[in-house]
Amino acid sequence: MDKQETMAVLVHTKDVVNYQCRKCGQCCRHIENSVMVESLDAYRLAKYLRDRDPSISTIDEMLARYCEPMPLTDTCFPIFTLKTTGPDDSCIFLKNGLCSIYEARPRTCRLYPFSVGPGERGHDFEYCLCFDSNQQYHFSGGKVSVKDWFYHNFPRLDKEYLKQEYASIAEIGKRMRSIDPMLDKQVVFQVMFYRYYNFDLDALFLTQYEQNTRLLLERLRRFELER
Repeated sequence: MDKQETMAVLVHTKDVVNYQCRKCGQCCRHIENSVMVESLDAYRLAKYLRDRDPSISTIDEMLARYCEPMPLTDTCFPIFTLKTTGPDDSCIFLKNGLCSIYEARPRTCRLYPFSVGPGERGHDFEYCLCFDSNQQYHFSGGKVSVKDWFYHNFPRLDKEYLKQEYASIAEIGKRMRSIDPMLDKQVVFQVMFYRYYNFDLDALFLTQYEQNTRLLLERLRRFELER
């Protein structure tokens, strides 16, 4: 079976859509390089695993064991995605057909079958329903309210983080494009360090994220001056 192909349609909070999770694990298969692990995801997952896995005590250790680095754009903007296993490219956290880190699963999984994007006309976000090769398994047999789904699966911390993330990614990407390509490796290291590694699991995430973003932009400005 090929990697999942997804089509998204815009939905509104007042909408009710056809969907029912059957706990079959199909959405956790054929996902190689598909499930992005954002900064908040990495922090939340490392903190969750630290209490359950003696080999995990930092974000660095969690990322090395369970995630793969990859470029998101042609400027090598670095992100992480969940590793996969087996001939069907199953999520590394899929155990006996169920998610073994359900409480700390990434936002992509938390919101499935929906996704969010930057909003327009005064709205913080827009909401989409994503159809993929799992349509035969999930998109019949029940109905869900879009408003209720996001109320339960898109908490305030995630909203505040994502609003800042949209703004910071645009600024970071702009600065990366203006830096001498000879400095690419140094730039990528700085982006990965401040966006993923430089977090204390015992301190508040959002405060650290805001500080890391400021520090990263300062570093990138210095690189720009080296042109």
